[in-house]
Amino acid sequence: MRKQCARPGCSAAATATFTFDARQQTVWLDAPAEGAARAGELCERHVRSLTAPRGWFVSDRRHRAQDFEHLLDAHTPMLSRAFQSAGTV
Repeated sequence: MRKQCARPGCSAAATATFTFDARQQTVWLDAPAEGAARAGELCERHVRSLTAPRGWFVSDRRHRAQDFEHLLDAHTPMLSRAFQSAGTV
């Protein structure tokens, strides 16, 4: 099931999942994945307008999932499951 953006009043489809760590002062953006740890989902419009607190870093890791897609085919089912379990894709 496709998730919707978590911003109030927005019903657009989520294109990113965000998590954060206050100790590391980092917000991570990942491709949405079922069962993955997350603080919430955002649509592309709200991802573009996302600002982290002063001194924090935003790390957009959504492109990393695309980098590994070629590894996830029928010839490598164990590797595919490992990447999916790790939340990489």
